[in-house]
Amino acid sequence: MQIPRTLAVLAVLLAAVAAWLIVSTPPPEMRVVQGAQMAPATVGASGGLPTHPPQHLAWRPLDQQQLAEWRGPYWLRWQVPAPESGADHGRTVRLSLRAASQLYWNGMPWISNGAVGRTPEEEKPGRVDVVRVLPPPSGNATDELLVLASSQQQRFALHGADAMVLIAPAPVLYGQIILPWLIAAFATGALAAACLYFLAVLRGQTRTPGARLLLALGVVGLALPAVEAWRSLLGYTYPWHGVRLVALLALHVTAALLLPAYLARRFEVPLPRAGCFIYLALIMAAAIALPGFDTRSAAVLLLSLLVSAWVLMRAPPDQEDRWPILALLSAGLLALLVARGAFLDGPYFLLLAVLMVFLLLRHAAQLQALDRHNAWLREERARLSLQLLQRGIQPHWLMNTLTCLQELIEQSPMRASRLVESLADQFDRLRDSSSRQSVPLQDELALCRSHLDIVGLALDRRMVLEVDGEDAALSLPPGILHAQVENALTHAGAGACALHPFRLHVQRDNARWILELRSARGSAPHRGRGTGTRYIEASLAAASPTGWSFVQGIDGDHWCGRIELTCAS
Repeated sequence: MQIPRTLAVLAVLLAAVAAWLIVSTPPPEMRVVQGAQMAPATVGASGGLPTHPPQHLAWRPLDQQQLAEWRGPYWLRWQVPAPESGADHGRTVRLSLRAASQLYWNGMPWISNGAVGRTPEEEKPGRVDVVRVLPPPSGNATDELLVLASSQQQRFALHGADAMVLIAPAPVLYGQIILPWLIAAFATGALAAACLYFLAVLRGQTRTPGARLLLALGVVGLALPAVEAWRSLLGYTYPWHGVRLVALLALHVTAALLLPAYLARRFEVPLPRAGCFIYLALIMAAAIALPGFDTRSAAVLLLSLLVSAWVLMRAPPDQEDRWPILALLSAGLLALLVARGAFLDGPYFLLLAVLMVFLLLRHAAQLQALDRHNAWLREERARLSLQLLQRGIQPHWLMNTLTCLQELIEQSPMRASRLVESLADQFDRLRDSSSRQSVPLQDELALCRSHLDIVGLALDRRMVLEVDGEDAALSLPPGILHAQVENALTHAGAGACALHPFRLHVQRDNARWILELRSARGSAPHRGRGTGTRYIEASLAAASPTGWSFVQGIDGDHWCGRIELTCAS
């Protein structure tokens, strides 16, 4: 378990979240104005809009859910406490209201934010946030902020209006708007740099397991803070607020689907098809049926973190990289349960940025390790190809065969002709096999039988290779059965091999192929530790680094070689 790496990743996350919380915590100078009231405005079918509410208007306490249903025009008012003596300089207000609005300060017209209208055609949408320096106070105990508003062009039915007034000195208010996003910008920049580095390492290898999922998750991690910061840094007219919330929810749903999918692919955790459909149904139900966008997003993220943690717990024990990821997910899960909606406003995409940077860098490191391994494999395959050719034209064997051929030319021209044909066939198959990374089982058996034909013709003895499962759709590293046949002929002797035919049994056990070759036992004391065995083991290791085994030894009157390997069929 890589505890130092886990602690380092957690430390980065905690530092980012702590910095966010510090700069986003409202200072004492900032206050939310309480006691807001609302009332529908009385307007005629034509003529000008009212400039002040009737004297006996039935005001009621502000109800955010009910206000979200009003289209207008309607009145809102806040009683703003007068500042302490000398503290009114630079006092700034932030009005958050999804509506077109006309503001009045102590009964005097002040700010027009769009144009209030009786109909959608008459209305000009206002910005969702208005930040202005307040006019001088009236000198009374309280000042009055009065707002005439309309929301005729709402594109989505929202759960609440979230109407709010904040009062603070200008440096404090603008600092609260900008400073948290500086931290988000650092996190986003780190994520963008990690994505570029990953793409440079990937170099178009989009077939690498999980690479596309990881890149898609990186795009979500980059888009999420941009969409979140859209309101605070750029602003927009209020009809775009629902669009932004839908975009945020879509990004949350996308991340919730991609994260466990990538982790399952990355750590080779099989996911049951029924479980995937259930998870997808739960995500979509949470995104559609729950009230309020914050509630929907929180539920989606909760499901994603829980399922991702479950995937990591099912990962193989040797996958040590899962522990830092699991620590991050656990920290996010705890923060979501404690902070709830506040987790969505910043800590979530900080968590996603730190997690994505770690995943991208670790995946890039794996790609580099894979490149190094593939380079070694290319060198190893070239060496094995040369060794296969060398084994096929050993001077001792070739000289013996040519000597037999010379005798046969004088004694049995027909056998000599067949021997020449078999030699030509043998060298042609060796040349073809040496240029390939793997060969079908049938081609490997043909190479073995060609070799046995040559020996049989030279000695005038019938050499037999019996196969159970010859039609198996299996590919092998070239020469591994041929090497076992050669070993048997060398160590047991051709005479013994003629009396005890070669027998190969091929079977499949789930994802593994098992090949068991039996031959004459022989009496050589060093059999099984020579160059043939080393060739077989090196070939299997190059073809399937972790999915093979080769054991051989005496089994009764036979010598048995057993190969197991994972192979696509």
